[in-house]
Amino acid sequence: MPTKRKVSLSLDADLIEEFERDVGEALSAQVNAALRTEVERRRRQRALRQLLDDLDATDGPLAAEDEEAIERYRRLLAP
Repeated sequence: MPTKRKVSLSLDADLIEEFERDVGEALSAQVNAALRTEVERRRRQRALRQLLDDLDATDGPLAAEDEEAIERYRRLLAP
């Protein structure tokens, strides 16, 4: 189990209200899970970006006719 560290956060009221609807789980646990999901998404995004950069370095950039694939990757990498 990861070490816990107490911090103070200011969160949007609507988000807190949404978390409070699930009364069976502590707010800290819910926020922790949400943050963990976001961190994992960012890690996957960085890994995909690195893969694309590596492919670009070895195979060269995508050609103009690959515009559909380029746009699909842009959507995948969007924040």
